[in-house]
Amino acid sequence: MNETIHLSVPDALQCMVVVDRVDCDHAVRTFHTIGDTSPLHATAAGRAVLAYLPEQDVEELIAQGLERFSDTTPTEPDALRAELDRIRVDGYAVNQNQYRPGVCAIAAPVLDEEGTPLATVAISMPDSRFDTGRLSEWGRLAAGKAAEITGRRMGA
Repeated sequence: MNETIHLSVPDALQCMVVVDRVDCDHAVRTFHTIGDTSPLHATAAGRAVLAYLPEQDVEELIAQGLERFSDTTPTEPDALRAELDRIRVDGYAVNQNQYRPGVCAIAAPVLDEEGTPLATVAISMPDSRFDTGRLSEWGRLAAGKAAEITGRRMGA
């Protein structure tokens, strides 16, 4: 796959922080510098983390208010909860223009031994290359790479 890959880590319930990336070779691509932050509820990486946090943490985040960044940002608590349920079933989160217009991503969590999310692997691309027909393929790629990292951490 020739798209940008980001590794991000959560900063408590504040945000996700990009800690590494591999850029694609397309002239048009997404770009986040190391250290860039993004909100948990509005991004694939953030929701991939939220889906595996304790319910109490999710409710605390919701109580702080869910800021709108685009017309499709999840700002309704019940819609966010339903999306987190879907992520737990599918193993990956999707962001289609929900944070930055024109930017889409698919992300999966890297978990510790207890199932706590430590990081996410995200595939990021311009909306012009986002193909819903390939979503499950991309989701499996992200989830597979995240599971590989999880396994390495556990010595598998």
